[in-house]
Amino acid sequence: MKLNALSAVVAGAVLASQAHAQVIYQDEQNSLELGGVLVLDAHNQFYHDDTQLSLNRSILNLAAHRQMGDNWVLSGKFEWDQFSNSPNSSSSNFRNRLAFVEASHEELGRLSFGKQWSAYHDVARYMDNMILIDPDATPIYSEGADGAFAATGRGDNLMAYRMSVADFNIAAHYGFAADGYTGDISRKNNYGASLSYDSQFGLSLGVAFVENKVRVSGSDNQGLIDGDKQRALTFAGEYQLAGLRVAGAYTMGDKIHQADLYNFGHGEWADADAWDIWVEYNMSNGLRPFFYYSSIDFDDTRVNAHGNRDIVAGGLSYAIANGLIASIELNRYNLNDLGAGKREESGGGINLIYAF
Repeated sequence: MKLNALSAVVAGAVLASQAHAQVIYQDEQNSLELGGVLVLDAHNQFYHDDTQLSLNRSILNLAAHRQMGDNWVLSGKFEWDQFSNSPNSSSSNFRNRLAFVEASHEELGRLSFGKQWSAYHDVARYMDNMILIDPDATPIYSEGADGAFAATGRGDNLMAYRMSVADFNIAAHYGFAADGYTGDISRKNNYGASLSYDSQFGLSLGVAFVENKVRVSGSDNQGLIDGDKQRALTFAGEYQLAGLRVAGAYTMGDKIHQADLYNFGHGEWADADAWDIWVEYNMSNGLRPFFYYSSIDFDDTRVNAHGNRDIVAGGLSYAIANGLIASIELNRYNLNDLGAGKREESGGGINLIYAF
C-alpha cells in the first residue's frame, strides 16, 4: 500500500476503531484475526487549565469468523483499550470498546448484538476524522466518552441490522436499557436508522437519525429531566477525488449537544442546530494536511442556552513507514454568549500512531 493511502487509512482506523488486523489462524471454515494500535499523544488542552498532558493509549482487537451453511457467516469481535494519564481520569483506566456477535448473509444482510458501532455512526462517520479532539457539531462522542449512552458512536446494548443493495446502504438499531455517564441518568431505550448512497465516482450521501429516551433519578442531570428524548437528525456527505477528500454534515439536535466551552462531559444538554466540514489531501510523499471547522447554534430556553460555539482546527500527518503515522494538530475554540460572553481558547498537540 502506498504511504499516502496508508496515512488516511491508519489515521481513520484509530479514530473509527478499525485497527489493522493480522490473520493468526485460518482453515476452510474458521479464521481468527488479531490487531491493534499503539498511540502516544502529547496534549496542551485548555479544558485542563493548559496543563501539559501525556496520553499513552493501546488498542487491541480480536475477531473470529466461521463459515456456516447456506452462505451464512457467524462472527464475533472484541476490542479493548488502555489509557495512561487519561484526560477523563487521574489514574490509568481500561475500557471495553467493542463486544458483539454477528450473523451475516450476502443477500439477507447482517444482524448483530452487543456493544458496536451504531446505525447513526454509519453516516456520521464521514466526520469522524480528528486526531486529538472529537467532532463537535456532529455529536458522535458528545458525552465525552465513546458515544455509548446515546448510541451516536460505539453504542451499548444494541441490536442492529444492516444491508446493502446496489449502491445503497441501510441500517437500523435498537438500544436496550443501559447505565448513563452519571449515576442519576440512565437510558430507557434507544433507536436509530440511516440510509446512504455511495456513487461510483467518489460521492457519498447519507441521512441518519437517533433517539435516546432517558431516565433521570436525581439532581446530577446536566439539564435533562425524566422522559427527555435526546435526538439527532444528520444530513452528511463526502467526496473523494484522487488524494482529496471533502466531507460535511448538518445536524438538527434536541438535547444532544452540551452547552459549554468544550463538550467533554460537562455542561447542560441543549437544543441546537450545527454543521461542520472536513478537508484533507493525501500527497504521494506521505504527507496529509487536514482542516476542520464546526459551528453550533444553541437555542434552548429551558436551560437558558443561547449562543454559538465555533471550532477551527487543522494539522498535518506524515506516514513515516508502514503502519507508523506522526501528526500535529492545532485547534481554536470561540464561544459567543452561553453565559460566558465572548471567549477564545486554543489547544493542540502531537500524535504518534503505530498500527499492527
